[in-house]
Amino acid sequence: MKQKTKMSLDDLNKSNVWTVTPGELSQMIIDAKKKRDEFVENEKHYMNIIKTVFDIQYLKREDSARVNQLENTGYEVFSTTDENGNNAIAIRKHPIKKVTDLTLENVQHLEPWEVLDLISRNMGTGWKGLPLAIQDIIESAFFVDCTIMPANMMRREGGIIDRRKEDGYEVLEIERGTWIEGIFMKLKPKVEKVHIDYSIDDEEDGRKKRRKHRDEDEDDYDDDIDMEEEEEDMDDEELKRLDGEDDEEIDDEEPDENNLQIEDIDAIDDIADEEE
Repeated sequence: MKQKTKMSLDDLNKSNVWTVTPGELSQMIIDAKKKRDEFVENEKHYMNIIKTVFDIQYLKREDSARVNQLENTGYEVFSTTDENGNNAIAIRKHPIKKVTDLTLENVQHLEPWEVLDLISRNMGTGWKGLPLAIQDIIESAFFVDCTIMPANMMRREGGIIDRRKEDGYEVLEIERGTWIEGIFMKLKPKVEKVHIDYSIDDEEDGRKKRRKHRDEDEDDYDDDIDMEEEEEDMDDEELKRLDGEDDEEIDDEEPDENNLQIEDIDAIDDIADEEE
C-alpha cells in the first residue's frame, strides 16, 4: 500500500485541504508552531485556507465540560503545547447538511449516496427541481440520470433500476403519486494530471522557431533584392513609356462643364475673341 506523503501547512491550498483529516491538520499546526516566527507571519494565510473546510477552536484540555460539548457537536479534540493558557485544539470539517452547501471543491470528496441523501432531504424537489447551478456542481463530479415513469415499470425485474445498478449507479427513488422519479448517480473517473518536463522539447522547439524566423527574414530580404534588380533591369525607354502613358491619361481629361474653375472661364473668353 502506497504511504501518504506527509504534508505541511505550506503545502495546503483550497483544493487539497479537503483531503486532510482533522488529526492530520492538528499535527500540521503543531509542527508549524515549532517555527514560531514563520507561523505568526503566515498564520492569516494558513487560516484563510483552513477555514474554507474546517472549524477550529482552542481550549483547555482540563475543561471537561467544554471538551464534551465540542465533541457532541462533531469536533475532534487534540492535545497541543500550552499557549495562551490553552493546551488543546478542537477541529471539525464543515458539515454538509443541505444541497446548497455543495461547492465545486467539496462535491469532489463525496460519495454518490451522500449527494443522493442531500437531494432526498431537499423538500421533495427531486433532481429537476434543483437550481441549475447546483445541478452543474453535482455533474462536475458525477454522472447523473433522472427518469420519471409509473412505479410498476420503474421497479419491474430487469428494468431501468436493475440496469443502472449493474452499471454502477446509486439509486434514489422519489414517489410522485403512482409514478416514481428515479435519480441515478455514479462517480466520474478522476483524471490524474500528468506533469511532464518539457524543458528539452521546449529548447528544441525554440531553436526550430528561431530557424524558421531566420529563414523567413532571409526570404523577405531576397524578395526585396529581386524587386530592386527588376527595377534596375527596366531600360530608360520603358520608364519613359510608362511616364508618357500617365501624361496622356492626364491630358485626355476634359473639364467638367458643371464645375468650371476661373482659369477655364478665361480660356473660353479667349477662344471667343479669336473667333470674332
